[in-house]
Amino acid sequence: MSKKTAGRYLGTVIPCSDNGKKTHRYTITKTDLITFLERYPERHNISMLPPVCRYSKTAFSTAPLTKSVMAFMHGYYSQLLHSEKEILRVIDICRITGYGKTIVNTRFLSGNLRYVVIRGAKHTAKESLIDFLSSDGFDKIFRKSDWHLKQIKRLRSIIKN
Repeated sequence: MSKKTAGRYLGTVIPCSDNGKKTHRYTITKTDLITFLERYPERHNISMLPPVCRYSKTAFSTAPLTKSVMAFMHGYYSQLLHSEKEILRVIDICRITGYGKTIVNTRFLSGNLRYVVIRGAKHTAKESLIDFLSSDGFDKIFRKSDWHLKQIKRLRSIIKN
């Protein structure tokens, strides 16, 4: 609900505690919120809300990728990146995938992409990048780069034929 609507209900219809902060000011228990939603179903009908989408709408598959599809994607990306160097820097990965440095570094730090630090710069093996590109984690990135979307379209057309 909007802040204005919440302001009308909080403290009167929905019990809450006020901590006085500017953000995250009110604390509401789940049971009080459920009681409110049950009391006013016409204003907040949960069944009318769209279902929660856990995966990107542009993912190759809405379900986790099977081993055979991952193997096919591994071969596809191996062939696509055969002319690249064996050791890649962050800027090389950015150039290849179309993602920015922040996203690439986030993938490094989250453990999805293995790397080594050489003179303060992160480097990864081409094979490690190919493993990541053909993984379920790469497929489920929500905001995809243009390069990533183009590869998904190519893979879909190859598999259909």
